[in-house]
Amino acid sequence: MQLTKKPLRIREMVVIVFMIIGLKGGDTTPALFADHAQNAIWLVPIVSFLCLLPPFLILMYLLKKYEKYNLVELIFHLLGKKLGTVLSLLLFIGGFVSMSVDMRNVMEELNYLYFPESPTIMIYVIFLGICIIIANKGLETIGSLTWALIPIIILTILAVMTVDLRDAVWQRIFPILGDGTKTVLVDGISKSSAFLEIFLLTIAYQSFHRTKDFRIGIYTGGILSCILIVTFYAIYAMVFDYNTINNIAFLYQESTEIVSLGHFFTNISTFFMVGWLFSTFLRFIIFLYILCWIFGAIFEIKRFEGLLLSVGAVSMILSLIPPSFSINELIIRETSLQIITPLFLIFPFLLWGADRWKNRGKT
Repeated sequence: MQLTKKPLRIREMVVIVFMIIGLKGGDTTPALFADHAQNAIWLVPIVSFLCLLPPFLILMYLLKKYEKYNLVELIFHLLGKKLGTVLSLLLFIGGFVSMSVDMRNVMEELNYLYFPESPTIMIYVIFLGICIIIANKGLETIGSLTWALIPIIILTILAVMTVDLRDAVWQRIFPILGDGTKTVLVDGISKSSAFLEIFLLTIAYQSFHRTKDFRIGIYTGGILSCILIVTFYAIYAMVFDYNTINNIAFLYQESTEIVSLGHFFTNISTFFMVGWLFSTFLRFIIFLYILCWIFGAIFEIKRFEGLLLSVGAVSMILSLIPPSFSINELIIRETSLQIITPLFLIFPFLLWGADRWKNRGKT
């Protein structure tokens, strides 16, 4: 399925991956991991990435082998139309639930920290409207916009890290394993689908002039994302003490509130708001677009951009069902991740097995 008039380049893929995966250091994902791991929060994503690496490499191997297919087309080719539709729909539902839950958390964050006097529904409508308008322009525009805004976002990230390190106490990272090895491993494995977008992005495999560009971009972006997340989480562990890190919902924003730059700049979190907003918008623009793309590929809808409004609206309605942020984050999100994780860990092996079966008689 050729969706772009001009080929995307490696740099667009790198920044797209960095935006949708790496910037989970600035949302509520750290709080999810810190709930049990406490100051070992920085070890949990390492376990998650190591857990995701084998199935992801298998998926990339299959995409390279069948270069003319994207994610959904590969599934259909190896599993057939009926079973392929079921698996593809499960992947879509997993991504859709993840986006809905994450979006509710971001709306709560915006409402609570920046616009406390505004109705949540109004913030939600404006946020979603902007995402739909930009996503409707296509992946090429999204990639170009992300590349254009990445300097501001990186500058914000470096500024936050620099400010946080002024008040960081490296001894707070001990005990290294926090609540214990078992807790770190269980959390890292069971919640590894917090980074499931890396699999869903393979729907864009055919949007590059050379598929090699896609592979280089996604590998580079994935490595940079892993480094950023682990670094951010380690800084959180050094800024907040052992007893309080698991009680803070918005670690990124809180880390900018507890420090000041002299007597005149006591509330510097405002300076970091612009970069955080840009990254948040771009992340959900990408997420919404690839989900609609997957849905369109399943049911052979060529102009799938028309799904953006309906998918976004349904996501908003469903995400408003939980009565509070704590229920949404600590119950619904945690439970959904534990359910979704096995699917994303297993399905590449299922495809690999189907490939072996189809080629069993060939040398």
